[in-house]
Amino acid sequence: MWAVAKAILLWWVLLVGTKPLMSFRWPPHEWSGGLLRFIWTTVDDTGFVLPFLVFAGAVALRNRCGFSRRVLRAAVVLGIATGAVSYVLTGWIAPTIHDRALAVSGTETEDVRRFGPRTPVGITRNLRFVEANPPGEYGLRVDEPERFPPNVLRWELHLPVAAALFSVINALLGVLAADLTIDLRRGNRRNVRLAIGLLGGIAFLAIERLIEPTGLFLRSGELRSGILAAWAPLLVPLVECSLLMYLVRSRRYG
Repeated sequence: MWAVAKAILLWWVLLVGTKPLMSFRWPPHEWSGGLLRFIWTTVDDTGFVLPFLVFAGAVALRNRCGFSRRVLRAAVVLGIATGAVSYVLTGWIAPTIHDRALAVSGTETEDVRRFGPRTPVGITRNLRFVEANPPGEYGLRVDEPERFPPNVLRWELHLPVAAALFSVINALLGVLAADLTIDLRRGNRRNVRLAIGLLGGIAFLAIERLIEPTGLFLRSGELRSGILAAWAPLLVPLVECSLLMYLVRSRRYG
């Protein structure tokens, strides 16, 4: 499993570890708010990118172990483990550290933190309060969480879970892409695998950003389903996974 961890760690260093150094300001934004802010941004970024980086880990898994039902099951286990870590980091640890940083800095009022950290528990408290005490007008001001639209809160609840499931699908995509390109020349094989991973991830993010409910609410005040907005982007990797599975089977069995 070292090859799998090495592949994920390499991309983590490129995308998260060097992020502060890519800033146009000095000290970097992540360093200017103290240690807690730096830890929060690093944890949050790590949780965000893990479901995407698992693709590279799954490619390494296929390269090391070949292609079989056992490897596919191992990819599912890898995806579940990575998705669980991502969910814990983004859903629980990062919001808790952020809330602690706000408390220590004293720059935010108690209204901002009245429902506690933005963990699933805190978001659920916020949602129940808004449903029981609907405001005259909804809003997205951070200092007025009691006016947050319920669909946005439901989206925040479901999004980390959907991202965890994406991790499982992306792990399968990595194994399938690696097997489908195994006969290509080394340079072409690397480029095609990179393209499949990048295009799948970009498509997932693009649809997520396109249908997420906050932008539409800010533009028109419309309350689009937050649950649908969280889960609909998974259709892209599911279709991609089905297509690659079909191509792999066709190449192997005719």
